[in-house]
Amino acid sequence: MNIQERFARWKAAEAAKLRPMHFRQRIGYILHYYRFWIMGLVLLLAVAFYIGDVVVQSQKEILLQGFFTNDEYDLFPADWIQKDYAATQDLTRRQRIVLDDALYIDLGGDASDYTSASNGKLIAYTLTHELDFVVTSDEVLDYYKDNMPMKDLREILSKKLQQQLGDALYMSTDADGAYSCIAVDMTGSRFVAGTGADTDPRVEHTYYLFVPESAPHTEQVAAFLRYAFRLE
Repeated sequence: MNIQERFARWKAAEAAKLRPMHFRQRIGYILHYYRFWIMGLVLLLAVAFYIGDVVVQSQKEILLQGFFTNDEYDLFPADWIQKDYAATQDLTRRQRIVLDDALYIDLGGDASDYTSASNGKLIAYTLTHELDFVVTSDEVLDYYKDNMPMKDLREILSKKLQQQLGDALYMSTDADGAYSCIAVDMTGSRFVAGTGADTDPRVEHTYYLFVPESAPHTEQVAAFLRYAFRLE
């Protein structure tokens, strides 16, 4: 007996069982005896949808890509910021903003696989010219400013935006020993100011935005800063 004949017999047998049942009984029978098949089908559809979404997203042009690291106080929820900022931009269906807050850089010397992977991801995206900005704690900034070439923000921000940001611009020596504007203090941004975090004694770190020297979308970084600080 081939597969087609077996399927035909199974179908006929099941139809005979279901025929005398009323609607609710049929639903109960199907959910009880075929629940694992139904669960498997739902899981298969979910996996197919996920793979399809990954393929579609990978084909879109990334206009801005940023990482938030060591956000112990959940000041920078990447998913929400990504959606909210994207809504302020005139994106086409083939463009997207990509933000990630699932990174933690451990400077204590006891790096776990997770923190090693976070550092590796940040370095890899920088070397491949895919990373536009990083928002991180003061201690991580102090580490990277001596180990990673950074943009002098005075070169990529307009004079007007520099004036608007004012004291938020952070001047220091970079990895090459040159005195430059390496970061923006995010304390006055919409993510911190007015949320209570700027006066909460439990928030021990100041968070800064810096731009790697290899950042590909500096104009979008400027636009993101105007959004972050509610500037025109």
